[in-house]
Amino acid sequence: MSLVRIALDITIISTGLFTGLLLTMLFIFQPVLDQLSATEYAELMQRFLKVARRSPLNIALMFVSLLAPIPTLFSFYQSSNWLAFGSVLIGVTIFFIGMFLVSRFFNEPLYDQILGWTIQALPTNWQTARQQWHFLNLIRAFASGTTFLLFLIILSVSTFP
Repeated sequence: MSLVRIALDITIISTGLFTGLLLTMLFIFQPVLDQLSATEYAELMQRFLKVARRSPLNIALMFVSLLAPIPTLFSFYQSSNWLAFGSVLIGVTIFFIGMFLVSRFFNEPLYDQILGWTIQALPTNWQTARQQWHFLNLIRAFASGTTFLLFLIILSVSTFP
C-alpha cells in the first residue's frame, strides 16, 4: 500500500469521525438542548463549551482532515490524474471553508458570547444563539459529510502509484 493511499485512508477516517461527531451533536445533543429552559441551556452550554471548545480530539480531527490529503494531492498532480486531483482539491476546499472557516469566524464568536452570559441575567435572545449554534452545526456536518463521501468515491475509483 502506497503512502498516498495511506494518506487518503487517514483522511477518510478523520472526516468520517468528524462527520459522526457532528451528526451526534445534531440528532442526539440538539434535541436535548431544545427542551431546556434558558437557565438550563446556559449552564449546560457553558460547561460543555469549556471542555469541547479546546478538545484535543476536535483539534486533531480538524488538522488531520486538512493536512492528510496533501500527499494525495501531490501524487495525483504528478501523475496527471486531473479528475482525482480536482476531486481531492474540491474536498479539501469544502472542508476548509465549511469546517475550519465556519468554526473560526462563526462558531468561536458564538462560543464567546455564550460563555460571557451570566446565569442571573441571560439575554432575551438566548434562543437565537441556540438556533444559530444548530444552523452552524448543520453547515459543518454537511461540509464534513460531503468531504467524507467525496474521498470515499475517490478511493473507490482511483488507482494509486
